[in-house]
Amino acid sequence: MAGKKQAPREKRERRPFSRPMRYDQRTLREEREYGVYWYAWLWRVLRPVTVFLCAVLIVVGLVTTGWNKVYETFLMPVDPDNTQTVRFTIESGDSISEIGENLENAQLLRNRTVFRYLVQFMGVTDKISYGTFDLSPSMDVNAIITELSSGSQNAERTITIIPGWTVEDIADYLYEEGAIQSREEFLTLCRDAAPFAEMSYPIKLAQDLGTLSGRKYQLEGYLAPDTYRVFRSATAQDIINTLISQTNTVIDEVYYGSNEIEFEVDPDTGEYREVTRYRNDDLTLDEIIILASLIEKEAGNTDDYARVSAVFTNRLNAGMRLESDPTATYLLGVDKLALSNEETSAVNNYNTYVIDGLPIGPICNPSAAAMEAALYPDVEYVDEGYLYFCAKEPTSGELAFAKTLEEHEANVAKYRPLWEEYDRQRAQQQSASDTNAQ
Repeated sequence: MAGKKQAPREKRERRPFSRPMRYDQRTLREEREYGVYWYAWLWRVLRPVTVFLCAVLIVVGLVTTGWNKVYETFLMPVDPDNTQTVRFTIESGDSISEIGENLENAQLLRNRTVFRYLVQFMGVTDKISYGTFDLSPSMDVNAIITELSSGSQNAERTITIIPGWTVEDIADYLYEEGAIQSREEFLTLCRDAAPFAEMSYPIKLAQDLGTLSGRKYQLEGYLAPDTYRVFRSATAQDIINTLISQTNTVIDEVYYGSNEIEFEVDPDTGEYREVTRYRNDDLTLDEIIILASLIEKEAGNTDDYARVSAVFTNRLNAGMRLESDPTATYLLGVDKLALSNEETSAVNNYNTYVIDGLPIGPICNPSAAAMEAALYPDVEYVDEGYLYFCAKEPTSGELAFAKTLEEHEANVAKYRPLWEEYDRQRAQQQSASDTNAQ
């Protein structure tokens, strides 16, 4: 504004003039090689690599975390610290789903569904077989699958031999269960008892007496019915050895370990009293086994074992033929109640309708109870002279006993129509089964 005096400006400190550094060609070259230009190039190269590696690490971390979670939830051992073995049995016919369920119920597996899928994924469905295995809660699902599908030589299977089964019945069962590779091999071994005589004194005794000759199977009667655990790798001979060994044990207990005196409760006083039992001392050990096989086949329940034994004992003492239906059908391969005259008149050394005394050999493998009944028949039935019996209603297992032939014939006339109807129905069922199998 004109005429107005301006205030003097504050003097500021003057800065020295800065000029850009001048590079010569050498300095510029060194800067490009070692300075900011080199680091900029390196970063342009490393930046995408770094981003990629970080992404990979993140994905791997997520996958690892997820896998660990899946493993902990479904695949890891139920109890990693528990190394105690548990016997786990796979029964014949068990499906993979049933096996998984049983493993889970036995606290050996966390999830049955995962087990099923892994078995299918690993392609070992057909390799998992029945038997008994030693497993542990410390095993994860992969280790369990490996053990079940490995066919371990130490794995066991359970076999059950039913009282009254013949050698052929046992062979069929063992073959169907996969316990033996050849049915014929088993039967061949059972035809000759000589290789087993040294391990079984009852067989050795029968061999020395010359009573084994002429039998269809010389080991018939010496394969003890029971439930056994055998190695999956066991051969037919190994299994036979096991059964014979148990027979030795049974004979020791029944034939040599029991005595004629037993105790029973007096119904009047409620006190124990001594009872003297009738003992078949006139029969050899081999004959006791033969008689026991007849009792096993004839009696429908164990309560009648000693009574059937008494009838056979009375007939033997009276010089009467035993006329036991199972002895007539043993070689015929017939399983029926109402036998024809042609079937009962078949001539062979087993058919007690045509031979005197006991058959040439056992007709099945008897239980310990049947063997004890053969040795100790019912005293009352022996004393009262019972000579006959026949089946009542087939499915009941009950028997009708008689002292006279007239009483017996009346019983047969009463019950024979039931036997015939029973045989007819069974024949129809067998025919239908054979048709379906074809």
